[in-house]
Amino acid sequence: MSPQQSRRWAWIGLAFRLAVAVFVLAALGFPVYVWSLARTSSEPGDADAIIALTGGEGRLQAALDLLDQDKGQRLLISGVHAETSRAQLFEATGGAPRRADCCVDLGRSAENTIGNASESAAWIDTYHFKKVIIVTASYHMPRSLLELRAVHPDIEFIAYPVFPDDIHLDDWWTDTYTSGVLAGEYVKLLAATVRVAAASGLWTKPVPLPGEAVIETAPGAASASH
Repeated sequence: MSPQQSRRWAWIGLAFRLAVAVFVLAALGFPVYVWSLARTSSEPGDADAIIALTGGEGRLQAALDLLDQDKGQRLLISGVHAETSRAQLFEATGGAPRRADCCVDLGRSAENTIGNASESAAWIDTYHFKKVIIVTASYHMPRSLLELRAVHPDIEFIAYPVFPDDIHLDDWWTDTYTSGVLAGEYVKLLAATVRVAAASGLWTKPVPLPGEAVIETAPGAASASH
């Protein structure tokens, strides 16, 4: 074998060992991720505002309850489908809440968690909020906070997790649906971590907003677009 071939095989061997090491670390990290997830929601205290990330059971109702308890001045529901009306959105919670006309804004442009972060950042900047409660599923919270803190590292985000009935965190290894959802979310979290690290220069600067965010303000306020 020529020296050139030897070097090539040496590089291939190194790349293979690195790939195996990354796979092992990722595999070992999965149970750590699962066991780190919150199992209960603690009292979030008072904040400037509340953001609910759509896409799962219980998120909207929990956020509206926090707003009714005056835990924040305003609520952003991020990721509302363009064809979903306000009335349709609130039907699942028994009708529009008492503060819907003044204080509930809808994010209409987000299609994923990155979009949620973009909508949230634009909304936060509009109202100059500094302390914000985030409502989403417990398993989705780590990635949500990662994306939010990447675009707005100067804001204090407070986690308020909710717990879908079909996700059984305490028995995840015996429930195929739960383990599948958690494994998928963990892979997304790993990918998001790599992307955010690269985009932020290893967390030395905020990540640029990925695009324009469209916010539909409450009927009692002027509409806004960012």
